[in-house]
Amino acid sequence: MEKYKNAHKWLLIPLAIALIGFFPSYFSKFTSAKFGHHIHALSALIWYAFVIYQPYLISKKSISKHKRYGLLGIFLTGMVVASGLAMIPGNISGAVAQQASGQVSPIAPPFFLYGVSLFDLVAIIGFGTSVIIAMIKSKQIDDHAIWMISTVFWSLMPAFARMALIPMFMLNQVTHFANLAMITTVPILLAIIIVMIKLKKAHIALIAAGIVNLLSFAIIPLGKADWWVEFTKQFFVY
Repeated sequence: MEKYKNAHKWLLIPLAIALIGFFPSYFSKFTSAKFGHHIHALSALIWYAFVIYQPYLISKKSISKHKRYGLLGIFLTGMVVASGLAMIPGNISGAVAQQASGQVSPIAPPFFLYGVSLFDLVAIIGFGTSVIIAMIKSKQIDDHAIWMISTVFWSLMPAFARMALIPMFMLNQVTHFANLAMITTVPILLAIIIVMIKLKKAHIALIAAGIVNLLSFAIIPLGKADWWVEFTKQFFVY
């Protein structure tokens, strides 16, 4: 457990990224946000807080509380996964609406919304799977801790890309999220590598999270591929 005594401090970084990244698009428009957005955003933020608090309890040797609150993680995971999956059809519907109206967003154009759906789907499933495996391996400290920590990397890109958009606005530069997703994937991958070096272990949970983050580089080609666009319309829209 000594290896993870400062984990909660480092995990404050992704929480800060999420808070800053979602401020313009969510927190500043909190009262007008849709109910589904509230569920997804708040459950994700509570999850970040949960992932910080759990290793904090370990650092304070509050093992019984850590185990007791771990049950809350199952409920939170269900909320994050369900609300995340529910967002994908909305994105595809938004892409269809943009194309029908001819009013294309310079930040989230149709090809981005179509293309990012694969990343979203795989990342959400990977997130949920990581939590399940972590629960199964609750008595194997290393595996349990690393699988839980990896959940942050499954879900970091959307917040990081939004945070990267803020200085772009300040510089009066507009670019679409697909470019920002690729740019922010690089530091995420570097962070994963640093964690593995610190732990002296190339753990499968971190490797898997890294591989899925590479899907950000497929957003543009997928989003512009007719076969994928038609597939998302058939599969995700209900």
